[in-house]
Amino acid sequence: MKKVKRAFLRKGKVNLFFQALLFSLLFLQNSGIVGVNLVQSGFEPLSPIYVVQEDKGILRLVSVSPTNGKTKLIYTGALEKGLPIFRKQNYILFKTRKELFLLNLTSGKGKTVPGSKDAFPGNSGFFRGKPWLLFSRKTSERWETVVFDYEKEKEVSVAPGLQPFISADQNYVYLVGNEVKYSEHGEDSTRVPIHKFSTETGIIATLAWIETGKEKLQILDVYSLLDDLVVVRAATEKENKLYILGASQGELVKLDRPFYPPKTEGNSKEQFSLSVGTDGRTVAFTERSEGKSSYIVVVDLVAKRRFESSYLGSFPVVKNGYAYFLGDPNIVNGSKDGEYKPYTSFTLYALDYKKDQIRVITPLYGKAELLE
Repeated sequence: MKKVKRAFLRKGKVNLFFQALLFSLLFLQNSGIVGVNLVQSGFEPLSPIYVVQEDKGILRLVSVSPTNGKTKLIYTGALEKGLPIFRKQNYILFKTRKELFLLNLTSGKGKTVPGSKDAFPGNSGFFRGKPWLLFSRKTSERWETVVFDYEKEKEVSVAPGLQPFISADQNYVYLVGNEVKYSEHGEDSTRVPIHKFSTETGIIATLAWIETGKEKLQILDVYSLLDDLVVVRAATEKENKLYILGASQGELVKLDRPFYPPKTEGNSKEQFSLSVGTDGRTVAFTERSEGKSSYIVVVDLVAKRRFESSYLGSFPVVKNGYAYFLGDPNIVNGSKDGEYKPYTSFTLYALDYKKDQIRVITPLYGKAELLE
């Protein structure tokens, strides 16, 4: 299952490129999507990297060999036809102006996903071993997440919450629940639950409640990692951060356990664009000080070690024992304390995070994003 590294699906996200793309989709006329056949490659010792490129209103989805940088075209189409969000084998899930669209690359045919009007895919699009996909939609009363069988074209189950994330064993979906208003000692406030939904039994367990009103927090994402470790991403008016969720029985918790924070004291750091390896053992994310350029951080959850890169870059993907990321060759070797500079070009890099060394894979055309 491949996913575009995105940050436009909920308020508080930081991803200017795809915010602009989605803004364009909202105002352009929707039309049919045409794909090209997936080209079968020969033996590849390392899994390819998938890149979405946009140049002058044309989108291209390509696979990139991590060994020699050669690219192969998978899909091309106009921006207004939809934005590729997830990929699984020969399927691509698109977010269009109105709904979700599933394209079969083998047949070149696609179809609108029923019930997906104004829906968002969240942090996990496809299940690995089943013909299921996930999306969240808002009803008149709440947000809910749908498990949809795209072969039988029917909804398998529905659970309350949004921003779904599938566990490494594919048996559970973790969700940010719907905000609940309450009054305590005459003071109104809000709390948000974190849910764990079993796709086998349909049972929903509430792991924790987080106070959001008094703390002025937005709970943006939830992730299930190694050994039942659950991490949430929360935002205030000034920053986004990752926190360990220290509860599993529905307790009210405070987010006071940062997820592998930097060792140095000083300016508070923002953390976003989290990428989780398929086994949940390694994660990567971007980190930065306010107003500064971002850099890559990798965490080995087995060794419980944080690896902070010396290089500036964004949108990492953990794969093949490396962290692949996008950077501007004119900026990548800059200082973390330097003022933020927008990218003028994009290059795909491979980071050997244990040695803190990078290797150029290939330069890219136009604006770019990675699929997981």
